[in-house]
Amino acid sequence: MRTRFASYPTPARSRRAPGALLRCPAANVAVEFALAVPVLLFLMLGSAEMGRFVLLNQKLDRVATTVSDLVSRAETISESQIDDILTAADQVAEPFDLPDLGLVIVSSITNADGTGPVIAWQRSGGGSYSATSALGGEGDTPVLPEDFLVREGETAIIAEVYYDFSPFLSELIVEPQVVYRSARYRPRLGTLESVAAG
Repeated sequence: MRTRFASYPTPARSRRAPGALLRCPAANVAVEFALAVPVLLFLMLGSAEMGRFVLLNQKLDRVATTVSDLVSRAETISESQIDDILTAADQVAEPFDLPDLGLVIVSSITNADGTGPVIAWQRSGGGSYSATSALGGEGDTPVLPEDFLVREGETAIIAEVYYDFSPFLSELIVEPQVVYRSARYRPRLGTLESVAAG
């Protein structure tokens, strides 16, 4: 009676040939996947960061437009009304944290006697970020764009918004920066050369 012995592979048999992995489709897919994943991940996260930055700019444009528009609609305006408008700016800026990272400044530019524009009054709020108006301070001659004139007897309401932006992923995609937006409207009903108490 013959005894059968199981044949086990010898070490030489169990080893693959050096080029066998390169010819294996599964190995090729794994290598390609390993090379592609970091690039795809960077593109996906970069798109999210850029989208967030674009959305922030749109929101700040809307905040500046809303504040300037609401103030310019009034025939007369009081301190409490301005406070309410600046407080509401936080809701317009959501989901961005305007109270902690931003600031809204609203100014009335007048040229009552034709001698040149002047900042009649200026109020800030809506956030705790520290910034000064790019127009100048109350009582100063404002720094206005060349294409914007305040003629004799005219008034302009200008809202400025500052936001201290920090990327949540990487500074390689969008650099940390202070984003600035402004909007201007002319009063519809009154001159708004002063702010009433109360």
